[in-house]
Amino acid sequence: MKRRKGEIVLTQEPTVLICIGATKAGTSWVHDYLSSHPQVSLRAIKEMHYFDALDLGFGWVANNLRAGMARDLERLAALPLDFSERREWLEQRVSDATDILDLLASGQVDFDAYLSYLRKDAGEARVVGDVTPGYALLSEERLSEIARMSPDVRVLFIMRDPVDRLWSHVRMIAKRQLKAGEDITKKARRILNRTMRHGENDDITARGDYPVIVEKLRRAVPEEKLCCTFAENLISEAGVKDLCKFLGIDYVPAELEKRVHQGALIEMNDGQKQAAHDYLAPHYAYVEKTFGPLPARWQANMARI
Repeated sequence: MKRRKGEIVLTQEPTVLICIGATKAGTSWVHDYLSSHPQVSLRAIKEMHYFDALDLGFGWVANNLRAGMARDLERLAALPLDFSERREWLEQRVSDATDILDLLASGQVDFDAYLSYLRKDAGEARVVGDVTPGYALLSEERLSEIARMSPDVRVLFIMRDPVDRLWSHVRMIAKRQLKAGEDITKKARRILNRTMRHGENDDITARGDYPVIVEKLRRAVPEEKLCCTFAENLISEAGVKDLCKFLGIDYVPAELEKRVHQGALIEMNDGQKQAAHDYLAPHYAYVEKTFGPLPARWQANMARI
């Protein structure tokens, strides 16, 4: 884990963790691990999308929340009464979605209301937080405000091998958009081709643009409160210990073999593999220059460039 130098000052209020991505770089695994940590309180809905919904006009956030509530209520109605743990989790998701919709209804950012949402039912937790990869698209000004909205805000950004991350993101989009009778491999390859043609104007590319995102974070977030890490290193005993140290919580072992939201086993063709490596060459070069030696997976892919 790469962490910028400086002293972290503890406060009486819980630390606020803002994990801004990258998309398809292990944020779901981090959310699952921290949700089970006894010193951390995270709401049942992983991605709140509060700031990007309001700042970037993502109307689909509210629609997705309402659709999710409807599905959860259907699951609750069909759930046997003795499934108490599952029932409690579904009820919490419905409650969380209701609270987020209430926050979004004002149409403007309210930091006090947002923090109250994070801290609700947190008890004596040392850390509360929001894991929303979409926040990587926020402006530098908004990120700076977020970093200073509470006495102790810590920002986590996870970087996965650029080609692996891009292809995983493309597969996810292909699965979401797949229509009856379509071949998911062909669809994913078409989306990848369009993504590489459109460049920085494409949402898929922007969510994994490490040079842009990291530099924006370095300007917006106090250096001692910013942690940029490699996904390949994070999901390890040493990586989890570093994460706990960064957050000021006790180390609790993680399920290192667990993977969340793994994509279908679809492959790029050889031409696309080479094109993707060439396309993302500046990202490899930037991260190596900024953070030093790269994980083995990154180095193997860099060899193709």
